[in-house]
Amino acid sequence: MLFVTFKAAGTRFALPARDVDEITPLVVIAPLPGSPPYVAGVMNHRGRSLPVADLTMLLAGARSRPFASTRILAVRVGGEFPLGLMAERVLKSMDLDPAAIRPPGAPAADYVLGVAPDGDDLVQVLDVSRLLPLELLASLKAALEAA
Repeated sequence: MLFVTFKAAGTRFALPARDVDEITPLVVIAPLPGSPPYVAGVMNHRGRSLPVADLTMLLAGARSRPFASTRILAVRVGGEFPLGLMAERVLKSMDLDPAAIRPPGAPAADYVLGVAPDGDDLVQVLDVSRLLPLELLASLKAALEAA
């Protein structure tokens, strides 16, 4: 199974590639006044506004820093809600045998599906549909229904 790997606050994570529609370079993101801290803002994506959540803020409580490797992962949450996920350092795609993904071995957030070996390192495999706060999912659903 193919995964997209990235780093947030120095830790390696992976999302199933099937959840990622496109990976785009970091572009200008317009802030949204009054939005929660994990919402970086909105970006123009193919002529449409795409809300962007900051993965480093969601996973580590700090804002992403702009690097040459910072990218926006365009995903569809639950197959329907379009959303951009700002990843501080997108690394590579990797093929993982689902059988190699093991439970974390310690209590972890419910969005951590497990951990998998990658050489001498471990990568935490995430479930994008569990990663996002319910507040954000509700606002995405409302925006989709209003469109």
